[in-house]
Amino acid sequence: MSTWRIHRVYRLLLLWSILASTGLAAEQVTGLRARHVAGQTLLWWTEVDPPLTNESPAATVVRDLRRELARSNRIMYRVYRSNNPIVSLSGLTPVAEVPALTCWNIDYYGDLRPEHKALRYVVEEGKPPAPPGTGICAYNPDKPGRAYYAVTVVIEGKENAALGPGNVLQQPVEETVGLGMPVLQRIERPKEWQYVATPTLYYYVRWESPPNCAVMGKPFDYVVGIPPKLADPAPVGIHLHCWGGSLNGGYGWWYGAELGHILIASNQIPYDWWTGYHERFWEGSPSKEKWQKGVVRPYTQNRLLSFLNWVATKWNIDPAATYVAGSSMGGSGAPMMAIRHSDRIAMAISWVGVHSPLLSPQFQSSYQNCYGDPEWGIKFEDGTLVWDYFDDAWYLRKYPQKEIGLICFSNGKNDGGIGWPQAQKFFRALQETRRPHVFVWGMSGHGQRAVLPVTLSDRYLALVPRTDQSLPAFTACSLDDNPGNGDPADGDPQGQANLYLAWDTTDIIDRPDRWEMTVYLIDKALKPECTVNITPRRLQRFKPKPGTRLFWSNISLENNEAVQAKRSTVVDELGLITLEGVRVQKGENRIMLWPAEGSP
Repeated sequence: MSTWRIHRVYRLLLLWSILASTGLAAEQVTGLRARHVAGQTLLWWTEVDPPLTNESPAATVVRDLRRELARSNRIMYRVYRSNNPIVSLSGLTPVAEVPALTCWNIDYYGDLRPEHKALRYVVEEGKPPAPPGTGICAYNPDKPGRAYYAVTVVIEGKENAALGPGNVLQQPVEETVGLGMPVLQRIERPKEWQYVATPTLYYYVRWESPPNCAVMGKPFDYVVGIPPKLADPAPVGIHLHCWGGSLNGGYGWWYGAELGHILIASNQIPYDWWTGYHERFWEGSPSKEKWQKGVVRPYTQNRLLSFLNWVATKWNIDPAATYVAGSSMGGSGAPMMAIRHSDRIAMAISWVGVHSPLLSPQFQSSYQNCYGDPEWGIKFEDGTLVWDYFDDAWYLRKYPQKEIGLICFSNGKNDGGIGWPQAQKFFRALQETRRPHVFVWGMSGHGQRAVLPVTLSDRYLALVPRTDQSLPAFTACSLDDNPGNGDPADGDPQGQANLYLAWDTTDIIDRPDRWEMTVYLIDKALKPECTVNITPRRLQRFKPKPGTRLFWSNISLENNEAVQAKRSTVVDELGLITLEGVRVQKGENRIMLWPAEGSP
């Protein structure tokens, strides 16, 4: 911090100290205002002797001032709420304590650089940002009704309890119960963004509260990217940035922009790898005694899906075609979200992600900041040990019947930070539990990119699964390369699994008495034919009971001849059906499955 800024801070601290020690803390909050929308009351006011009045300071200046004020703990604001007009603070307990400088948004940028200018929050949509020196608080009541609010200043622990029209609402707020509404900050129309020409970008802030955040009223930034030609309805891609990235980049590509797909993105706070964190995270440094009294909750996943729900109220989206994508930290969070929220997510695109946090040589400590030391035995909210719950391989094996979408992922065998053994462990779990996946690995370290089906591109989508449609899990394909058994020196140094296989999403038959799907090898497959096991997953209506005997056949659509005539299989104890040794060709094959006569 520069010398003049240091002097400014200490001058303010000295002034506040003098006022408090002499009992002359006559200055009080003024201009208190409120608005209530969708279950959240936003309050804003003019601070006492604001420590920053510059219209456009560097974001690093605001950050440094916040840190200094937090260390000194000399000034804060208390928010009171009552069902009756507030004429005295007697008998009232604050519902919030708010530091200074809450009008400034420095989280928007992710990692700050000196050239970043601090933004100020818009609290009323369509109006300018709050002026410098504005305090902001968001509160979500747990019951509907009328409420009055008051805000006071506290200097060096001494509260100015004086009440008047400037710091007390004279009219009640009509409140409801809910999560609140994102507030539009601005609309941008750049010539190009994320290599997409002329998009429209809507930037929002939502003050999040439980279950979307562990504390009440914490602001988070979001962006909604609308391509020039929007699909109707439009699939939505949730994009998760990498370490050091932001809502404006660090998650690979804007997938599906050329197809009219909507992009949504946010900033990662805290760095929980897009999963969740302990409910007492914001109370300070973690300790075994304190954290064992609480649990980890999926706050980050909750708030992203909650924001998606809100986006569906503003644009005509196709909810069954929602997918999630990311790189590195985002590549870790994408499969974790897709697997655990498979009712909402149809596909994950993951570059170089962590799939088993305990096995990541460099980043286990980052997860530990949010989950607690593994030896503490902290649990997830469902009672599972959290280090198990957020282990993708463990989760797949624990819930083998759970249906998930397509997982397209990559890892580098020589990625010493993320770690190779955990990636190979995830791949084996996908194969052995018969889940849909495409895996690509190589020697590009942390630059190894996922490759997408059909296009063989790391950017362009052609096949977009749906949550309301069955899809095949391909396993043991004869064209698969060998990733080895966990040692980077074992197996093929680079390779793929299921990369050349695809299916037609437009002609699937999924009835109580029959299931059919067209599968094929793409033209760039290394051979004209392969054999592969096919397990129909996410079946919608074709759901024979375990033990049921089924027939299946395989017809070439190129010449309408049987490639594999009537064969039989049996539904296993998990209710899964696996067709073994299916011959799949470049000319497309129609796979047909139906119950055998007289079967139970």
